[in-house]
Amino acid sequence: MVSTHSAATKTRLIISEKAVCYRKVRSHSLTFSPEPVDTVEKAKLLLGRLFDQKPVEGLYAIALNSSGDFLGLVRLSEGTVDRASVYPRELVSFLLLETNATGLILAHSHPGGRAEASNEDKALTSKLKSILQDLGVKLIDHFIYACGRPGIPPEWISMRERGDL
Repeated sequence: MVSTHSAATKTRLIISEKAVCYRKVRSHSLTFSPEPVDTVEKAKLLLGRLFDQKPVEGLYAIALNSSGDFLGLVRLSEGTVDRASVYPRELVSFLLLETNATGLILAHSHPGGRAEASNEDKALTSKLKSILQDLGVKLIDHFIYACGRPGIPPEWISMRERGDL
């Protein structure tokens, strides 16, 4: 902090500096191919185990460079059985401060097993897409994992393929 006085005007100027630091809280080890993450199948390899057997909604972001190479993965939210709160600020800090990504894939689970994008899913995706465009980050896709139920296997869908992106 710097403080200066001017004898003639008695003005005080205070300058401060803020540093942002991240520390690793938890890490996961996943084995996957070094190929670009650009399909539902490749996203499954990264996220399948994180979504399996979870009774609550979770939202993850996969950061990519301009070649589609994996840069990082972050859990943005874990909520209740039918919703999760998402804060765009956390996504932006992950993309810009931690990975410097130019592309992003979102993925979230529907523990109830419905393989459709809800109106809330569509609104959130549209909002995040707009925020990301302003930052020069392309939202490549938003995948939804519908958890399996007795007699019904789990299912993955792509909002881009369904025309919801």
